[in-house]
Amino acid sequence: MVIMQVILGQAVTDNIEEIVDVSAITAWDVLWAFLLILGGVIVSRLIRRPLRHRLAKRTSLPEGPINLLTKIVGWGVISVAVVFALPYLGVSVTPVLVLVLLAGVVLVVSGRGIVENYGAGVVLQAEGQFGPGDQIATNGQIGNVIRVSSRVVMLETLDGRHLVIPNTSVLTDPMEVLTTRPERRSELVVGLAYGTDLESARAILADATADASGVMLEPAVEVFVSEFGESSIDFLVWFWHRSDLQSAYEAKDAVARALDQACKENRLTISFPQRTLWLGNNQDQQTPPGQP
Repeated sequence: MVIMQVILGQAVTDNIEEIVDVSAITAWDVLWAFLLILGGVIVSRLIRRPLRHRLAKRTSLPEGPINLLTKIVGWGVISVAVVFALPYLGVSVTPVLVLVLLAGVVLVVSGRGIVENYGAGVVLQAEGQFGPGDQIATNGQIGNVIRVSSRVVMLETLDGRHLVIPNTSVLTDPMEVLTTRPERRSELVVGLAYGTDLESARAILADATADASGVMLEPAVEVFVSEFGESSIDFLVWFWHRSDLQSAYEAKDAVARALDQACKENRLTISFPQRTLWLGNNQDQQTPPGQP
């Protein structure tokens, strides 16, 4: 065991000596290495501020991704300076680069999910399709956007729950932004009895909908005869309201109440499915009248 440890220790020492050779280092070499690293730090500081300003002016990226990109560029400049300074300190650059590349590959593979989330966060914030205060529907959930970070999107649902959704899920799954516009349209179907005067019914339904609370006058209410069903003539009522989900629920409730009241006042029958069952005049009669 002792012999094996000695052999391994000697092998490690030989490998280190192949990478690092300090026998020929002079004071000038140390000075040049120091100046190179110092120059890299200075250049990094000098380019970060104008780069941040340029990105903010020329792109739609928010402050978070811009700061992240400028930091990456700054540390990249310092890393290049360190690589150029290493030969002056007797360090062989090639093995060091190989080790750095291997470490980078390991970090990328092991942290793939984190990297993907950060990348998706940059895309979401750069495109600016939604932001804090918007209401979105994604991943089977609907809520108000509280925060869009570099890793997750945080939502507050209508029942007060806080949801944290990874950026990759928001980016890859279908998403609906409910508040892209200040208004949006909803619809209700009203089935009236056969024999109803269609023109009169359309006017009554349109007036009642326009007077309902939460319904916008512009765009105007529209009413269509949509279908002759089995038990009713169906009218499709379109109306506009504020785009958030709470306003949509309130407007639909107000319109339904207004339409019900208008139908009662104007003696319009709201139909419902009906079936007539004929049981025969007596137990011995098994067929309906008029049939053999």
